[in-house]
This record gives sequence, structure tokens and C-alpha cells, in this order.
Amino acid sequence: MYKLGALDAGFLYNETDRSPQHIASVQILELPEGVDEAQFVENVKSLMAERIHLVPYFTNKLRFVPFNLDHPVWVKDRAFSLDNHVHTMDIPAPGDRLALEQTIASLHEQRLDRSRPLWDLWILTGLEGGRVATYNRCHHACLDGMAGQAMIATIMDVTPQPRSVAPAPEGFFSRNDDQTPGQLMAGAAESFMKFQAKQPLAAFNALETSARLFRRTFDPSKGLGAVRTGAPATRFNRTVERKRTYVTGELPLESVKNIAKVTQTKVNDVFLAVVGGALRRYFERTGELPKAPLIAGCPVSLRKPGDTNPNNQVTMMMVSMGTDESDCGERLQTVAQSARTAKGFTQDVALSYDAEVSLPGLPAALSTGARLLELTQAPNLPGVRPPCNVVVSNVPGPNVPLYMAGARMLTHYPVSIPAHSQAVNLTVQSYDGQLFFAVTACARALPDGDVLRSDLFAAFEELKARYDLPRVSAAVQQREAQEPAPSVQEAPVEEPGKQSEAA
Repeated sequence: MYKLGALDAGFLYNETDRSPQHIASVQILELPEGVDEAQFVENVKSLMAERIHLVPYFTNKLRFVPFNLDHPVWVKDRAFSLDNHVHTMDIPAPGDRLALEQTIASLHEQRLDRSRPLWDLWILTGLEGGRVATYNRCHHACLDGMAGQAMIATIMDVTPQPRSVAPAPEGFFSRNDDQTPGQLMAGAAESFMKFQAKQPLAAFNALETSARLFRRTFDPSKGLGAVRTGAPATRFNRTVERKRTYVTGELPLESVKNIAKVTQTKVNDVFLAVVGGALRRYFERTGELPKAPLIAGCPVSLRKPGDTNPNNQVTMMMVSMGTDESDCGERLQTVAQSARTAKGFTQDVALSYDAEVSLPGLPAALSTGARLLELTQAPNLPGVRPPCNVVVSNVPGPNVPLYMAGARMLTHYPVSIPAHSQAVNLTVQSYDGQLFFAVTACARALPDGDVLRSDLFAAFEELKARYDLPRVSAAVQQREAQEPAPSVQEAPVEEPGKQSEAA
């Protein structure tokens, strides 16, 4: 039994039927020779049964504190059954990309059952070429993007032959760690006292953070960046409806790295510039492009290297996407500068970050607030400006091929969360030399996701043409062989730009 942190539990409080708070990934798999779809399904179930104890949230369910006085706790689901979580579905003919994307959009609209562990695995059959796909979903309260990558590595293998794992400890499935209402109330009181005991140090940290921000505000070499300028309102910044749009695509990681090398920027900067270019194209076509630059909310991991705890350790930084720049090269430099400022700002405020806020009645207040936001449709009111226009997440994934029950994993598409006021989410995950991106959106805000996908490809090709790849790639390699390229010095934020939401 262990308690959810405030950040983890926040995804529960924000959840409604119109705004489910789960993330997922989609893997297209090449079946092993001689294994048909039915055999593969059984092999996956056997694999999951053998490894189910390796990931805590697989067998833990929620237990809520009476009167919502404190955050919920995770307890062992003594009635756990794998059949409640592993499902199969046939993709409609012809089983192409469009059919798969529409199936994922439909599945992603449905909330998870809170009476059971908050995850499921859908094995999707009938894809063209005799392939299968998996839609691997869990609630964002369970983990962030980096923890999700660790989970994928735990369940999958680096060779076609599954590795042997140690069996579950004795009594693992029969352990009774449930709590009585009295114990939950006592735990809430203990959490509150611990939180209060930290407040003197928190006050000191808040003073130091205020001093850092004061210096940053008046330092022309730093500044507050996109946090200060704010985001213009667009039709992406509205309350979301239940129906989803979902489209996927791939970019070659080597080309993105080459653009980053020649421009002295980061891979994440290049992807943000691609998104900025795509949004400029999209809104110019409809006559809706704001004069002020659109702002991306980018989840930033606070996770230390090697930390694979299944929880959320992220914050958000605001980055200008340079949509007011017509030149793609200038746009990339604008994004890179804005990102550097945002990372420094994030470092300055990280000292005051506390994911363990515990106050009586806080869960009830946050849940009520989320429902009032949806009921009043406050983001749709005239004059309301959002903190950011879209959420853009970059999650580093495995750089080697992975296998599931002997089937090779060919793709690693993310599926994320459109939220009230940010109805469009773009997330990219790297895997085996490719960047797999996806747009997950409220269908009312973005009914034509395929058009935005085409704009993303066009913006990427524009950058490639600007820097004359692949010719410039050879020049970069030759230059690096002679003399290391200078690097931009940045504030050492822990793992900046690496998320979540699905990120």
C-alpha cells in the first residue's frame, strides 16, 4: 500500500467523461514465422502472466479516503484477473493506417474502470500485411512518459527469444494491504502533519525562488520568456468534447539530429520548430493565424537518471513556436532561444516544487473545480487567454529493436491527452532510429487531423531543404572530425524537454 502524490492524484481529479486522463502507446508488430494471430494472443497472455508482478500498477487498484480528505492510496487487487485487462479486437477492413487510427481514437475515448487496476492492453488483429498491433493504455495517475518507457522495457525483450524472469514472491497475489476507513483517515492526518512540518523549509525555498525570479526578470540575458508574453487564443483552446481525432507519422531521427547539429540547436528544438511551421501553415490556410506567436506547453522531466519509479515527476515549460516567423530557419532559432530561457526559468522555480501537497479537502476542491470548469465552459469565454496553445511532448524511447512474445516491434506511436483549454496534443517518441509522432485531439477542435499531419511533414521538408540535407550531413561529419563544434551553454535542468501527457 502506498499513497499517490498530489501530481499523480491530480489526473484523477481532472478526469471527466469528456476528458479521460489516460495515456497510451501503439505498437505495430511483425509476427514470428509460423505463428498466427490466435497463437500470438495466447503467447502474449502467457508473457504478461509471467511478468505481471514486475510493474506495480498492473495489480494495484485505487482506495479512496473517506470524504476525499486526502489523496487515494494504491492497494493490492486481490480479485485481479488478467482477462479483465487483456482484450482482442479486429481492425475493420482493409486494416490500413486509417482504420488503425480510427480504432485507436474510438478506444481512447473510453474511460478506464476505477474499480480495477487502471490499465489495459488491446491486441488488434486484421492489419494489412498479416501484422498485429497493441494499444497499451494506462491512467496518467500511474506514471509519466519516462516511467512508461521503463515499463515497456520491463515487459518486452531485446531478442526474439523471451528472457527468463524470477517468479512473483510468495504471497504476492494474496497479500492483503487494504485499509479500513479509520486507517485511511489516520493516514490522512499523518500526511497533513508531515506536510505542515515541511512548511518552514518550503517558505525558505519560496523566498529563494522569488529572489531568483526577481533577478531573472531584470537580467536581459535571461528574462521570463514565453511565460511573460502569454499565448493568443485559438479554436484549439476550448473545452474538449468526448470524440477524438488521432493521426500518426514518422520522421527520420538522423535527419533531425543533422539539422540540430548544423544549427547548433537540440533535437527537441527541431521538433518544436516543425510543429510551429505546421501550425503556421494550418492556421494561415484557414485565415486564423494570430499575429502573436503560438506557445507550446512542454512537459519537462524532473526525474534523475536511473529513477524508474512508477509515478509522475514532471513540470511544464512554455516555449514560443515562432509562428510569427515566415522563415523556417529564423523560426528554429526563435524556438531554440525560447527553450533555453524556459529551461533556465524551470531550474529557478524547481526548488519550490513539491508533489506531496496534503491538505484536508484538497481532492474534493480540485475535483469540484474541474467539473465547474467543464460546466461553465470557461475556456470558451471571450477574452480568456490560455497558458499555452498546444501541448508538445518529447519522450526518448528505446534505441534498439524490441520484441513482444517473439514479435518484432515496428512502431512506437504515442497516444496522449487533449485537455480543457489545450484540445490538441502532439507527442513524439524515439525508437530504433525513428521519431514516431502522433496528434491526439478533440475532434471538434481539430476535425482534420490528416491535414495537420501533412503540414507537419511539409514543415519538416522545408527545414531539410533549408539546410540542404543530406549534403550538409557529410559536411557536419567532416567538420566534427576536424574540430568539435561549439555547443551552447545551458542551465543544467535535470533531463530538460523529456516528458509526459503521453506527452
